[in-house]
Amino acid sequence: MLTFFCAPFVLFLLLMRGAENSSAQTVCGQPQVPLARILGGSKAKVGAWPWQVSLRKNREHICGGSLISNQWVVTAAHCFDGPLNPAEYQVNLGEYELPKPSPSMVSASISEIIVHPYYAGLGLSADIALMKLKEPVQFSQTILPICLPNSSDPDSFSSGMTCSATGWGAFIREKGLIARILQEIEIQIVDIEECNKRYQNESSQFVPENYTLIYKDMICAGDLKGKKDTCQGDSGGPLACKLDNTWFMAGITSFGPPCGVSTQPGVYTRTSSFVNWIQDTMAQNTAPWSHASCVTFFLLPLLLVLSNTVV
Repeated sequence: MLTFFCAPFVLFLLLMRGAENSSAQTVCGQPQVPLARILGGSKAKVGAWPWQVSLRKNREHICGGSLISNQWVVTAAHCFDGPLNPAEYQVNLGEYELPKPSPSMVSASISEIIVHPYYAGLGLSADIALMKLKEPVQFSQTILPICLPNSSDPDSFSSGMTCSATGWGAFIREKGLIARILQEIEIQIVDIEECNKRYQNESSQFVPENYTLIYKDMICAGDLKGKKDTCQGDSGGPLACKLDNTWFMAGITSFGPPCGVSTQPGVYTRTSSFVNWIQDTMAQNTAPWSHASCVTFFLLPLLLVLSNTVV
């Protein structure tokens, strides 16, 4: 009987959640600031990449990340070292200049950190993690989610396609220092077999011949002339590719050779390989409404109304 009374309330909540997700998908990947073409890496415009976040540990920038809904952020699993204590971390959204927080910047506490269960170390598969914010954030011109790609179409981002990487990491011209202002760079996707071959050539003295180093759940991108690349501090940030005037998170900055090595592109976690895991994890970590909650929010008010009408 209790389940019967809870059903309308649960249905209402599900409809509201569906409306919220639909709203997030409507605005995802649509920055309100026009982009200039990027050649060799340059400072981004304020609001040009509104999904970019700064992951902080004890207030210090350690990695990038991408907002994918009003309460979830994607980053790289290798950004977390040791026991996971969400209280040690925070996410800055709408961030632009690290030493000088803008008025639009929002600092959010983290309630959960979920590393992919198959992650076994840097340079291996499943370098992806999810962070749930304690409170949902309000979307604005400088805070918007990026769209997730379709898991059933992993070839949307093909070899030669030009995409953009962003972050505060040590781009080549920064000489190993974390950048003060958000940087952006245009790089091309590299065929995964070609990428694997290049990594094998550089690692031939350490690994057996024909040993696979670049897996299908990875995506490679860079400048094979060695002039453009992501670097330390960019980890966890997005490789964003534009399809039909909408930006999608094609990859998550994972690993690579010393920054800008001409023979090897950077390697990113292929987002489409983990979309189902992302969506399932988000759904599983949204607390279901218990019978007690139904009594509190639905039956109890109903009983009070009925009691007041009794003569």
